Amino acid sequence: MSPRFQRTAALLALTTAVCAPHLAVAQQAQNDEPDPNITVRERPRPDYDPLGIRAGSFLIFPALTLSGLYDSNVFATKNDTDSDVAGLVSPQVDIKSNWSRNAVNFSAGATGAAYANYSSNDYIDAFASAGGRLDVTRDDIVSGTLRFDRLHQDRSDPDQDVLTTVGGSSSGRGNLTRYYRADIDGQYRHNFPRLFTVVGGGVQRLFYEDVGDTENSQRDRWEYGARARVGYQVSPRIGTFVQGNYSYRDYDDDQIIDGEEVSRNSSGFRAAVGTEVDITSILFGEVSLGYTWRHYDSSELNDASGWGADSKLTWNVTPLTSVVLNASTGIDETTVIFEGDAATANLQNTVVLDVTHELLRNVLLNANVGYARDDFEGTGRTDNIFSAGTGVSYLLNRNLSLDARYRFTKRDSDDEEIEFNRNIVLVGITAKL
Repeated sequence: MSPRFQRTAALLALTTAVCAPHLAVAQQAQNDEPDPNITVRERPRPDYDPLGIRAGSFLIFPALTLSGLYDSNVFATKNDTDSDVAGLVSPQVDIKSNWSRNAVNFSAGATGAAYANYSSNDYIDAFASAGGRLDVTRDDIVSGTLRFDRLHQDRSDPDQDVLTTVGGSSSGRGNLTRYYRADIDGQYRHNFPRLFTVVGGGVQRLFYEDVGDTENSQRDRWEYGARARVGYQVSPRIGTFVQGNYSYRDYDDDQIIDGEEVSRNSSGFRAAVGTEVDITSILFGEVSLGYTWRHYDSSELNDASGWGADSKLTWNVTPLTSVVLNASTGIDETTVIFEGDAATANLQNTVVLDVTHELLRNVLLNANVGYARDDFEGTGRTDNIFSAGTGVSYLLNRNLSLDARYRFTKRDSDDEEIEFNRNIVLVGITAKL
């Protein structure tokens, strides 16, 4: 939430957009069976879906959500917990092309939160994105995205805890850390009779606002990435693939560790083997197992590596129930210091199981459980985060819907001072055209 918007606008003005993820245009069958490769939540509902505003060959979908939130532990602390309530406003507009070939999409939105008692938790997040798909031929597809985000770090973020310190001990009650992120990503896919190849790459820019006397310029960086995948279609329903990823992280400034300047620039590699599944549109998605390794330019920082699984697998158990399994492994940047040791990186593994059930045509029930493990390489600290949630969506008509959600989060850690339990309740109404 700072004047750095001007710098970002200049950065984005120099960037070109390519296009977005797969765009699916589905129509519901007369017998109301789920559409291919789509979850119960995402399937079209002709009686309740907004019609949008037609503008030539584009459809415009504006929306506005007003919500009330209760947080039992707004600072995510172990002791002396404080609760608070907040009001949230979230406008958004999506623009989608309506072409038989190719696709172009635009989206923009924001979320503002105002807390009743602790204004240090107030924030305004925003985003703007453009994307699309170019069907060069039936077997040659170019796609990509361009996106800009204005974000904040949640109180439960390990790096937010580090940056809100007073007198050398974590207070957890300073201002939120706000940052900006700009992304451009593109890829090209070619399909052979039974083989396919995908090559892609992207650039990401991150910069952070200062928090009080804490200068965050040491976190500002560029991230460059490239990837390649080769797959073989064993059958129309099963495919296998191998994939390699490379990334380079280039910091604007060196980090000060124990009074010395240390370069955090690094190179990362990931190799994975996996399978793509599409069994009669009941079970679809992909699962892979890979090894990730990150090498740091400075000899002061230890390399980080580990095995991990990545997946997004959907099982439509019945026409009314979808189960989605998401898992990921990554090596993230961090500023965590534990017992005098500065962490090289955060080796993070996450898994989330999400279930959605259509109780009625206009009533959707949801439940989810999740687990995340943060290993802060170079220190003796490991965090284990457990979460569970439930919710209900009630579609009143094409233009109005009600949502209510509950989420519980618990963090256990080798650093006992940053453990916490947290309950969040959110109730909102959404208006769409």
